[in-house]
Amino acid sequence: MKKNRILISILFVCLLILLTSCSDNSSSSTSSTSATKTSTDAMTVDYDDDDYYFDWQSQDYTTINLDDGSSTITKSGIYEITGTLDDGSLIVYVDKSADDGTIYLVLNGASISSSNSAPIYIYDAQKVVIILENGTQNTIYQGSSVKTDDSGNPSAAIFSKADLTITGGGTLMVTSEFNDCITSKDNFKMTDGTLNINAAGDGIVGKDLLAIKDGNITITAGKDGMRSTNDTDDNTGNVVIEGGTFNITADGDGIQAYDLLQIDGGTYNITTGGGYTSSNTNTGNFGGKQQETTASANDTVSMKALKGSQSLIINDGTFIISSANDAMHFNGDITITGGSLTIQANDDAIHSDTDIKVTGGTINIKNCNEGIEAANVTVDSGSIDITSSDDGFNINDSSGLLTINDGEIYINAGGDGLDSNNSVKITGGTVHVDGPTDNGNGAIDYNSTFEITGGTLIAAGSSGMAEVAESGSQSSLLMYFSSEQAAGTTITLKDNNGNVIVTYTPTKQYASVAISSPKLAAGSTYTLYTGNTKVVTFELTDNVTYLNESGVTTKQSIGGGGNISGSGGGSMGGGPGGSGR
Repeated sequence: MKKNRILISILFVCLLILLTSCSDNSSSSTSSTSATKTSTDAMTVDYDDDDYYFDWQSQDYTTINLDDGSSTITKSGIYEITGTLDDGSLIVYVDKSADDGTIYLVLNGASISSSNSAPIYIYDAQKVVIILENGTQNTIYQGSSVKTDDSGNPSAAIFSKADLTITGGGTLMVTSEFNDCITSKDNFKMTDGTLNINAAGDGIVGKDLLAIKDGNITITAGKDGMRSTNDTDDNTGNVVIEGGTFNITADGDGIQAYDLLQIDGGTYNITTGGGYTSSNTNTGNFGGKQQETTASANDTVSMKALKGSQSLIINDGTFIISSANDAMHFNGDITITGGSLTIQANDDAIHSDTDIKVTGGTINIKNCNEGIEAANVTVDSGSIDITSSDDGFNINDSSGLLTINDGEIYINAGGDGLDSNNSVKITGGTVHVDGPTDNGNGAIDYNSTFEITGGTLIAAGSSGMAEVAESGSQSSLLMYFSSEQAAGTTITLKDNNGNVIVTYTPTKQYASVAISSPKLAAGSTYTLYTGNTKVVTFELTDNVTYLNESGVTTKQSIGGGGNISGSGGGSMGGGPGGSGR
């Protein structure tokens, strides 16, 4: 092993003036993002050998003792960083056009603070890897009186105009009272280590790419927890996380990507805007001052847990989210293939301006305004449990479609349970709805068609707007009760031989119940019970059968029927009969 120990001294003040007076002409390096999208719009991030910890002590390296003052690194190589620098900077200024080697900064019990600049300022380099030496504690502190250039740089405590990677088994505490804690104007990657971040602005920013393979990250941020920002170049502005543990408390958004946000694993505890509370108004506070959101002039501060201008893919991971706005809000598609999500949100739990597709995983939405909202929603598999003050599912497009092909779905809705401004289609799965108790909403609400060809549906709620599937190969029924049935009153449907077709116990009072099951057959006789009381015996006569206590009836006009919570029948009719809509 060869070890060169040198003490580097420079005319730091002159160099700092030079750096801060220059414009940001190298905000985007010539290196690629090392990430490619597949035909399914998923992304694979390539990690290089130098993105991981290695036995650096067995190779040539140089030790920089911070006790000797500010230092500048001008060539690639391995640099061990030790000691304490009370008010200064470690600067990397390597001309990448002449030296494209990787610079390794091994933080080995290092402490750097700066009152007026970035404690670590990577002004020029091809790539820098910060190694947190195993078992060490390292600290970076940036004061509030930072002097910046015309481009606003340096904007973070660790500020890099080059690709930046953090790895190693040590711990790094980063504090910025000025703005962000860690910013790369190119790619940011992390493969290991522990980060404890306290930022006046954003916690971690990777302009082109923010990619994390593993690590333990705790962030308290006055703005966003983590974000990627490039909105001009193709295949950039992405966040891809493969694993790790994340505890994020942000006054703004938790994790934000301009383009794709893809999560393949990890554990996430995210609180935004103070978290969910029934009294929370959709406003925010950055540093004690009310701010307008950068996302839309029509919004106040954005306080969403997961947010993006494009798409979201969740393949795995465990999430506990408490959000003052939407928990997930994306302008593009949302795809959930796995994972476990527990959500509390003051607004929508999961919102897309386009399509949402769920093919697996467990989604437990404990509190929200609307549960899952998009132009189109498709559920192919998975477990979904929604408690909403308004709609459970909401298709907000007049040409949209709610499709349920499989899965276990439970909805407890203050508004409509299944709501589509166009159509609903169910081909399989199990859907239980505890619908509204007021006659201004319905357990099922659609504007065009509701087709059912498979699966089990039981939707109990008020009767004033009650609906059921009216097309498809599978039979359905809709029962109108003359008075409210108490919460906890079990609904049981049996065939002529006493076999149970369906049974369900609503958690709220109800005055109607819609039922569809593959076990139903036209021409057969059935008996409906509430609790142990026989309500009605009837013959299923058609694709859809309407019932009351007297037997088969006709479709009830919207606005009529039972009186729940003091809400009487509406002005559109009262009692069985009429054309329906």
